Amino acid sequence: MAQQAAPSMGRRRGRSAKAPLTSQSIVDAALGLIRERGVDAVALRQVADQVETGPASLYAYFASREVLLEHVLDAAYAQVQLVDIDDGGLGWREALAETIVNTIETLARYPGLGSVALGTIPVLPGALRLAEHELSLMEAGGITAERAALAVDLIAQFAASSAIERTVRPNGNRGDGEREQVRAAYENADPERFPRIRERAALLTSPDDQARRTFAIRVLIDGIDRSAS
Repeated sequence: MAQQAAPSMGRRRGRSAKAPLTSQSIVDAALGLIRERGVDAVALRQVADQVETGPASLYAYFASREVLLEHVLDAAYAQVQLVDIDDGGLGWREALAETIVNTIETLARYPGLGSVALGTIPVLPGALRLAEHELSLMEAGGITAERAALAVDLIAQFAASSAIERTVRPNGNRGDGEREQVRAAYENADPERFPRIRERAALLTSPDDQARRTFAIRVLIDGIDRSAS
């Protein structure tokens, strides 16, 4: 009778081979954890667990948690959908506005990553890709190089802070109950000290998050555009 072959010792039965450890696999694992738990809740040990290694192994790819987060942020920037002038017959202003919205939405998918963006000077390819696109749109709009350079920085700050706000208020718009409380506080404000607040209580509390964001982006781009003249 033929002798039964011994099971391979290279892999346990029922367990797939471990994927090779790479910088990309580490970044992908960190992105997944941040999306699920937020930046503050993610430690190197948790990331290491996701890629089935020890925390010390990560230092061969990233010198610290801060360096890893810079690469994670850049991977998020690389996900931003860029909107071109030719898309749907859009002009440079509309294309830039939609690109800004896409940047905010991408960062907001990873709670806390906006805070990393505010504390980081972007030098990696994902961020450079985004900045290059914004610069090309503004160049098409006749914005001077000096003004466009300042605008890129301002846009990055606006997108990051807007994403942070989304993280602080993950459910989006304020609920009707909270809105009514704020409106009542404005309406009952001291009439001698805050007459305009009382008078415009409804106007101050009626816009939803989308309306506020649309207005802010329009004001931002209007300011950039006027600087071209």
